[in-house]
Amino acid sequence: MKGESLPIPDDLLARLKEIVPAAFTEGKLNVAQLQKLLGDQVYAAPELYQLTWAGKADAYKQAQTPATHTLRPDREASVNWSQTQHVFVEGDNLQVLKVLQKAYGGKVKGIYIDPPYNTGSDSFIYADNFATKSGRSQAERRQSGHSNWLSMMFTRLLLARPLLREDGIIFVSIDDNELANLKLLMDEVFGEENFIDYFCWAKSETPANLSRKSKKVVEYVLCYQKNKNSEKFKGIQKNSTSSNGLLNQTNKPGTLVFPADVVTTRLEDGVLPKGSYGTDRYAIDLLEDTEVKGGLFIKPVVLRAKFKWSQPKLDDEISRGTRISIPTSKLSPSYEKLVYDKEVPPNLINAKVGVGTNENASAQLEALFGAKVFDFPKPPGLIKYLLGFSDDPDGIFLDFFAGSGATAQAVLEMNQQDGGNRRYICVQLDEQIAPTTRAFQQGFRTIPEITRKRLLLLHEKLTAPEGAKGKDTGFRYFKLAPSSFQVGQGESGRIDKAKQLALFSKPVNDRALRLYRLWELLLRTGIPLSAVVNEVPVEEAVLYEVLPEKMLYTLDTITEAVLKKAIELKPKAFICPDALFQFNEIDKSHLQLTLQDIGIDFRSI
Repeated sequence: MKGESLPIPDDLLARLKEIVPAAFTEGKLNVAQLQKLLGDQVYAAPELYQLTWAGKADAYKQAQTPATHTLRPDREASVNWSQTQHVFVEGDNLQVLKVLQKAYGGKVKGIYIDPPYNTGSDSFIYADNFATKSGRSQAERRQSGHSNWLSMMFTRLLLARPLLREDGIIFVSIDDNELANLKLLMDEVFGEENFIDYFCWAKSETPANLSRKSKKVVEYVLCYQKNKNSEKFKGIQKNSTSSNGLLNQTNKPGTLVFPADVVTTRLEDGVLPKGSYGTDRYAIDLLEDTEVKGGLFIKPVVLRAKFKWSQPKLDDEISRGTRISIPTSKLSPSYEKLVYDKEVPPNLINAKVGVGTNENASAQLEALFGAKVFDFPKPPGLIKYLLGFSDDPDGIFLDFFAGSGATAQAVLEMNQQDGGNRRYICVQLDEQIAPTTRAFQQGFRTIPEITRKRLLLLHEKLTAPEGAKGKDTGFRYFKLAPSSFQVGQGESGRIDKAKQLALFSKPVNDRALRLYRLWELLLRTGIPLSAVVNEVPVEEAVLYEVLPEKMLYTLDTITEAVLKKAIELKPKAFICPDALFQFNEIDKSHLQLTLQDIGIDFRSI
């Protein structure tokens, strides 16, 4: 194991080879051959419409560079480690997104991020060394403005897209400083055909009076879907006590049969003979006699008119409890639903849809902490509203610019409201807090400390009374760290096999180090950070059983006893570090064949 992940382009090449095998020569992509196969679909002109900036090529390389880090669990900083499905990660989100690819590729339902706005006044610390690679100084890099910001966002968005499910959505908050650039950038990463809308959020009811031209009342949220589909987005629930007519002038005449003892009326008791009724605008024919008694049609009402609904639609609405009324002798029917479907959300987000402002969010956060610890937090209500557009009560939701933890709170509150089992993954850079701030005075030294404190306070606030079964409010805490398997390289740049072997030449008794190495193996093989791991002691060794995936791992020498126990557990796969075999390919091949004969996949990494 080299302590680094596989290069991300390998996945793209593998998928391309499945689709167009004729474009590969001796296992490598033949670009000229691919161009011939595509014919006129290739746009080879030297000038084309695109977004470009200083450092874009380096940004591509940065995104494609394999991860050399891993995530180390911190059980002491976690809450309810054994039961919780929620995850908080401290570390640079660029590296964290790379580490998450194997375990979470294609599994995330929704992403919300609130990245730096590049206003000039915010502390922009995601430099990633794009500018310095071309020889510029740190001071010059800070002045590079748009280019540095675009490179930072480009790498992270490139890595975020593969994590989304096919129906997954992403929301990115931004203001007017980078709105235009962000739209073009996201068009490139997600495809402009997958753009949903600019949502305008009313961020303040008391905007600053500093500008001579306009008061800044709104910020923007760009929304894209990984693959735009026909799903109807859901906004707020419609509440209406007014009745709705069932006739529509542009529709063709049709016949509806309203069942007996269903339709209410204000007509007096008696028989209504078949014939022509209607209004000035609509012709309505009663095709059969009917009868009214006690404010109800006690016989079927068979009408012919220009109806909005078909017979199956009418029957379905009645079965759902929709009230049907024919109040007058005009025999014009109307309906009133007990429960309306959620409306498609408007692209203006304000108090009318139940979403507060920055001022509301600041007051709520201050009330939770007992002091002001974070500037301009987003209201959890905004994030709940957005994620609800295309929700999955069992989905995974990601925020890799977690800040004070508003997305985590939004997910927890959504679960409390509807009993869902949504899971959050929040990632926050280990960003230092300035000594001049209120947060520093309150004892906080980094932003992740604020995030974790919020998660703790929410856990205490939302935890069910003793004895009651409540929702999951805990979290697993992980930190980005160098690979536990990383060793030095020789002059040729190759991994030093002797040093790699020494890592596993004798048992590791340090429990923390074993835990770090185990989780690195789990992540490399696609096991999520919320996985349940059972320890199975075997003499001086330990087997690690991952359920429900039915995967088995070991970090120890595979003795006869270890192998026997592994076979008893009947896993789908048995996985260990390659160095356990002391680079003896014969022993490894023998073990692989032994396990394959009884239906167990064996892998060494």
